Amino acid sequence: MFIMAKRNLLLPSKDGSKKHPVAKDYIGEIPDWAAETRYFKALVADGKICIPASHKDADLQSEAEKPVKRRKAAEE
Repeated sequence: MFIMAKRNLLLPSKDGSKKHPVAKDYIGEIPDWAAETRYFKALVADGKICIPASHKDADLQSEAEKPVKRRKAAEE
């Protein structure tokens, strides 16, 4: 799967036996097993990982400009 990462990440497999490191600003392919987890889907929903429509620079640029959702800590 072709992705673009906006954060440093460590993608675990479903069973936890493998881990795939992804560096910030990485643009490229990841193993298919890494994209099958709920954690990966949550990262996509938060905008920390983008899945561009194609490998074209215009698609990559539009994905890079989208904001990342930030989670605030619970107030005491």
